[in-house]
Amino acid sequence: MADIETTTVNEEEFHALSRAGDFELSIDATGAEGPSPNEVLVADYASCFGFACRAGAQRELELELGKIETEAEAELDDDDDLTAIGFHMHIEADLDERQVDDVLALGEEICHVRDSLKESLTADVDVTTDAF
Repeated sequence: MADIETTTVNEEEFHALSRAGDFELSIDATGAEGPSPNEVLVADYASCFGFACRAGAQRELELELGKIETEAEAELDDDDDLTAIGFHMHIEADLDERQVDDVLALGEEICHVRDSLKESLTADVDVTTDAF
């Protein structure tokens, strides 16, 4: 049995309903009835990266980051393939430059989505601390 199992149903056109556990996600390539697959991927990457930064900060640095808000941007080529992703993270904790570098390094090391992406498509990340 697999570690993760999902079901995606696409009955017509370019809209699908995906189920992961007890949760349902509406995905639409046209953006009419839900986010596009690329939007879902970028949001998933941003979420996972934030979780990874928090986990690394707690476990390795004994830091509490407080609220984290991540703004993500992505570039598409003419075929709608992702070519670049960038994050701007707003972190409640007041961190110095070294702490920011350490948190980001741990985020990159721990983030499962980052590990799953091709090497040329990892997020370029900048951070605002003491943000809230």
